[in-house]
Amino acid sequence: MMPAANKFVSRSARFFISYLQRLNAMVTKDMLIARRLLTNNHGMALLIALTVISLIIALTIQFNKNMRQNLRASGTQSNNCRLEVMARSGVNLGMAVLLQDAQDQEYTSLLDGWALLVDEDLSPLFDVGSLTVEISDNSGKFPINSLVQTKNMQTAELSPEKALARQQDARNILWRLLRQHPFNVEDQVARTIIDSLIDWIDAEDGDWEEEFGAESSFYLALNPSYSAKNGPVEFIEELLLVQGVTAELLYGTKEHQGLAPLLTTQGNDGLINVNTADPLLLQALHDDLTAEMAGDLEAFRAEIVNREQLASTAWVATILPSLSGQNTLKNIKVKSNDFTITAQARLDSTYKKIIATVQRNNQKTTLLHWKIE
Repeated sequence: MMPAANKFVSRSARFFISYLQRLNAMVTKDMLIARRLLTNNHGMALLIALTVISLIIALTIQFNKNMRQNLRASGTQSNNCRLEVMARSGVNLGMAVLLQDAQDQEYTSLLDGWALLVDEDLSPLFDVGSLTVEISDNSGKFPINSLVQTKNMQTAELSPEKALARQQDARNILWRLLRQHPFNVEDQVARTIIDSLIDWIDAEDGDWEEEFGAESSFYLALNPSYSAKNGPVEFIEELLLVQGVTAELLYGTKEHQGLAPLLTTQGNDGLINVNTADPLLLQALHDDLTAEMAGDLEAFRAEIVNREQLASTAWVATILPSLSGQNTLKNIKVKSNDFTITAQARLDSTYKKIIATVQRNNQKTTLLHWKIE
């Protein structure tokens, strides 16, 4: 069966030939008219003939240009459709790998198949083009919505007292993260950001405002004005609406990285996977945890021989004995359920990227939402 693009080219070619034949007939007719006019008025006939010929040439050039543009557009559209299908298949592949890992073991680490998928050569799966699939563990990031533990977050397994304690631990982690290198946020600004985030997320608009926070009255006085969310943060970009949060802090500069890669809107239990967390976030887990100590944790969990020890948070105290007993790390876990899959398909100079947010358990991986770039 002839591809749609080839059918379009064949029809276009036949139309172009027919058009040229009609143009040739028109030129021949005009030349005959011009010759008859030459017997009466040589100057006028020559002028008319040149004008007609110039017009025909201009129309022919424009038609040829339009035909080339249509052919290029047809090829690009065909590539875009192919690339989107490839990227979608990459998302499905990532979801399948995540499910298989969950069924194989009860803990999550950077030694799992999902974390190594980015290095796999997937080109043999397709006749043309290339595909890369990268998966990031959102459970190894700071859950921004855990700053506020609402009543619906408190379960039978977590009493109100423990929920409030976990909430305070989450706020302390974010405080340390903002204050440490490379962000180096000043004390007053850090307080403003955290209090404003709390006011942005909690549902008590106007009833209680944090000391350095902001409710809707503050945002409504801005230009343009808007109201506080008074609910969970849905997208990281939303944080730019919160008092104190700047684009430089969230997305970084040439000198340092941004805060965004360390944050997630998924999850509200306040727990961070110590097996996959970024060293910057590891350092923020405790007042006594230095950058060097965070590096030691990162090095240990990267060794394949230590893989089985990652099944429990106890391995942290083995590496850092000072962080044990009453001084142990809080708000950590070793099992992840929330992930982001980035599948990018490329063909020549054209590419299509799909970023999908998923959630998994031992039975299935669920697609929550995605966007195409």
